[in-house]
Amino acid sequence: MHSLQTPASAETNTMAQVSPLNFAMQPLWSDVQGCWCSSDHWIYRYNYLTGKLSKVFRLPRKDSSLIGRLKDVLARSWLRRRLFPVVGISNLVQLPSGDVIILYDQVFWYSPQQHDHFAVALPCTDKPAMAPALRGGIAVHTKSHCAYFGEYLNGHDCAIRVFRIDVSRRLVEACWSFPRSEIKHIHAIHYDSFRNRLWICTGDLDHESAFYYTDDEFLTVHRFAGGDQSWRAIALLFDETGMEWGMDAGKDAPAEAINRIYRYDFQTKERTERAVIGNPAYSALAFEDGTALVQTSFEPGRLQDTAEEATLWFRDLDRSWHPCFSVPYQLNSINGAGKYGHIFLPAGMAPKGQALFTPFNGSRGNYCMHLLRLSNAPTLMKESE
Repeated sequence: MHSLQTPASAETNTMAQVSPLNFAMQPLWSDVQGCWCSSDHWIYRYNYLTGKLSKVFRLPRKDSSLIGRLKDVLARSWLRRRLFPVVGISNLVQLPSGDVIILYDQVFWYSPQQHDHFAVALPCTDKPAMAPALRGGIAVHTKSHCAYFGEYLNGHDCAIRVFRIDVSRRLVEACWSFPRSEIKHIHAIHYDSFRNRLWICTGDLDHESAFYYTDDEFLTVHRFAGGDQSWRAIALLFDETGMEWGMDAGKDAPAEAINRIYRYDFQTKERTERAVIGNPAYSALAFEDGTALVQTSFEPGRLQDTAEEATLWFRDLDRSWHPCFSVPYQLNSINGAGKYGHIFLPAGMAPKGQALFTPFNGSRGNYCMHLLRLSNAPTLMKESE
């Protein structure tokens, strides 16, 4: 194992040290003790203090017959995953109880107290069958312990639904619906613990790009603001006085829609520009000390004149944003990764100065989980080899 000193700007005093962990997996959900990670149908737990990775549970087999079990063994084998790697599970959240919710081809639930090595499926009787959420698009309401996600669909004319996952009732149900004339799809739902509020990010055209919120868990929903690409977002960050987000204006956006990070102050009701990030922001990760990361992805075919790379942007304690790590774009053949250049971050919250990430469609480190350590340093060097 080796470390990469990976700075991207001389304007910041933060040093980014990156160490490949040599695990073909991706981080999904973090708390300050550890991070849930996935490889194929398996879920692992990474311990930040010890650096150890433990296999915890997996999705259930679709067929429990002898033939079904043999097919599952072949599909989950090391050789098949080595020759034909797949992204696998990409949506997981942890409830305040410690239970875990997974979105894959349906909703699964795992309880360390009630289950051994397999998650169990939760039924959903709504018709038509629910569409999946975008990666990182699930919110956990820490007071009700329910999880919420919205459908992410393209090329359709149907209403877009929000689903509630209530483990206490063993139930998945639709709890809200947006008409197609209002939005195309839901990018993400986020829980704002400072205001006890759920925020809904929608897209993609100007009139479809907006922030909505609910203070009563979808008994009522209110439109906060929107109407142009600056309100097209996936990831939100919250604090005592405001919220921040990176734009998600992708290759379908106008050439002048260069992505930026914005901050909204709830006291002054003012929105300010914090940084120009170029490529669309796909995810964000908060640290326990109030710092944060935003990840930008590269979309081939974009109209905007931006760098052909995926980048991690770091928000320091003074709320200034600086790039701290980047990977040049290079298309790779991994099933489920798509054609965009990504640096997958977990949702949740990470301990001060530590984060796991996995690049996809990059020129190096492809589908290998890395540990990022951030520390103060007098200067930053250019991108690592």
